[in-house]
Order: sequence, then structure tokens, then C-alpha cells
Amino acid sequence: MSVHKQILQNNVMLITQELPEHRIASMGFWFSVGSRNEQKGEYGITHFIEHLLFKGTSEKSARELSLFFDKAGGYVNAYTDRENVCVYCTIPVSGSNVKNAMHTLCDMSCHAVFPEQEVQKERTVVENEISSSLDDAEGCAMDAAAACVWPNQNISRSITGSIADVENLTREQIVHWYESYFVFGELTVVCVGNFRERDLVEELSLLPVHAVPKKYPNQRHYNDIPVWTSGRNYIPTDFTQLHLIQAYPVDVPFSPKSDIVLDVFNALAGDTMSSRLFQVLRESNGLCYNVYSFVSEFEDAALWSAYASCDKANGKTVAHLLQHELERFVHDDFSDEEIEAAKEHLCGEEIINSEDVEYIMKRIHRNYSLGFPFFETDDIIRNIRLVTKDDIVAFVKKILDKKNCAFVAFGASSQEEL
Repeated sequence: MSVHKQILQNNVMLITQELPEHRIASMGFWFSVGSRNEQKGEYGITHFIEHLLFKGTSEKSARELSLFFDKAGGYVNAYTDRENVCVYCTIPVSGSNVKNAMHTLCDMSCHAVFPEQEVQKERTVVENEISSSLDDAEGCAMDAAAACVWPNQNISRSITGSIADVENLTREQIVHWYESYFVFGELTVVCVGNFRERDLVEELSLLPVHAVPKKYPNQRHYNDIPVWTSGRNYIPTDFTQLHLIQAYPVDVPFSPKSDIVLDVFNALAGDTMSSRLFQVLRESNGLCYNVYSFVSEFEDAALWSAYASCDKANGKTVAHLLQHELERFVHDDFSDEEIEAAKEHLCGEEIINSEDVEYIMKRIHRNYSLGFPFFETDDIIRNIRLVTKDDIVAFVKKILDKKNCAFVAFGASSQEEL
């Protein structure tokens, strides 16, 4: 079934894809707010509110919200990133489950009540989450790398804020932020699976009038265009291992073709077991447990990174091999076999994911936010297989530019050696 996009009278963007052969439905609410919107005195507020959405509404208590999804046999979850909050659920199609699930998500999105007792309890929960994240060496390394390439900029700020930031947030601030960005802010709802669209429209139409949705990717949500900083960064830490990150900026906005070419290169470079970095650093030399490459994308910025962690004693060797393999890419030193393996991996991954309504829901939202057509699985596979070596060579020569390279050694014990 084709994807259907419509703007309701209250400015809520609704995107649906009916799959009547499925026995489940996934629905997600994307609010256009994240840590990037926050200023001093507000750090961590968006993530805190994401937690508090589950702590009761004017209609249901926190326990009743949990019981609804559990008794329906489904699940509900949420996440906050630098530019969005997403609250989503997957629910079996039985009786009025889907309509009631949509009603409940609407209730959370505009009728949360933030009881003082729940705010204080959840404040402790969030502070524990922040403390736990400080024990995650890899996560800390990624945050440090973001701060190196986008120093003192909103886009690289911690999503959770610090414990001190969260401790100082008031209930009044929370209510104001919630009303500004959730109750009346820009909202996109995506639903995929077995449902009746009129039931969704009926529930969503009861929401207040929201902000007019931006036209992706032409209209900007942010005025602060990220400024990239290249160079070498050596950050000593008490963590046992050394974390090496080599990052390069990627031009945005993506085109559908450049997006696919980037995916193929990423799979070839470090995102699969047969990828170059995994084979050289882990399989052939046994130097790393964790080694991979990845893409981070935002409204007006993106980066491609290679990552490896190792014992500090092996840091020099790992850094050398990482640099060497990236240089080989620049000199077109990759085979047709590697390209084919990467492409077929992506095709297989797409086929597997196409059976997952939650994945399809999130893919539809990504396509919408990038201004892409709503590609179906067959279109995606065809586009992957159309990528040529020349496409990858041209992309690599553009992206792996030494003058734009940012190298981060997090946990560096010997800056001189590295």
C-alpha cells in the first residue's frame, strides 16, 4: 500500500501506510525539539520531559499508562536526540487496541500533568541515568568527539545535561517547555500496519492547534549553522582503554543517491563483519574488540566516522592501521568483491527490516525529514544495486579530505607517541 501524507486542520502532519496483512500496528509521535533547542539554564529539559510523559496525564496515572500497553500486549518507548523527541508504540490489532493506543499517545502529548512527587522521583531516575552514562567509556568518547568537531555549539551539547543541570530545573520551566514544544509545537505522526485511518484522524483532530510543519528539507528549524573544526585532539581519561575516532564532515542536504552511496561506503568500510576496518584491525591483527564506522546526520550537518577501541599499549599500532586503511580508500584501493558484499548486505538487511512495521515507521519519518520520496523496499534494493565503483570513488575522494579530518584519542596516555 502506498504512503499517504496529510496535514490535519490543527496542523498535525499525519503519514500512514496501511498493511492490512499484518496483525500489528506501530505509531510514532515526533516532536520537533531536542537538546539543540536548549539554552543555559535549560540543559537536559527535553530529555527530562520525555521521561515525565509517562508519569501521568489528566486521564491516566503513571501505572494506568503502563497497564494499558501491557494489557494490550504491546509496548511503548521513547527517545530524545539533538533535534527530536519520539514517543512510539507497537500494538497487536485486537478490538479497539489501535484506536485506544492512539488516544493514549495523544493524551500523553497534550495532557501530561507533571505531579510534583513524580517530578522529584523521576529527577532521581534521570540523574542515575546520567551517572551511569559517565561509566560508559564509548559513549563518553562519542560525546567528547562531538565537542571537538563542533566546539561550544548547540549541536554537540549533551542530550541529558549534567546532574547539576537536571537538579536545577523547576516544574514551572518543565510545564512551559512542554506547552511550547509538545502541546503546541510541531508534531509529525507516522503510523504503519493494520489500522483504520479514520480512527487515527478522529483522535488526532482533538489535539490543540500545533505549529505549522516546516517543509523538509527547505525550511530550517535552527539559526545556528554548525561550524566544523578539524585537527587532532588528545583527551586523557581514567578509562582503561583508548578510544580512537577519525571523523569527516559530510555535505548536506543528502540526495537520495548520495544517501545510498554513503550507506554502501559505510558498509564496505566498517559497518559489517567483512568490512575493511573490522577485518584488518580485529580479524587479521587482533588489536580491537570494538571497531566500526558510522554516520551521524542532522538537519544542517552530518559526519562520517571510523571508531576503534584498544588497550593503550596498542594505541600507536591501531592509529597507524586506521590511518593507513583510510588512505587506501582515498587511492581507490578497494575491490569489486568488497563493494558487492557491502551492497548485498544492505539489500538483505532491507529485506529483513521490511517485515518490521516499527522499522518501516521510522524509515518513513527519516525519508520525510530528508525530503525524500517514500521509497519502498524494492526501490531501495534497486537503488543500492545501481551504485557503481565510480560513485564510491567520487564520494570517498570528496569526503576523506585531510584538511577536514578530525582525529580524537580519548584516553590518550601518550600524545607524543600517537
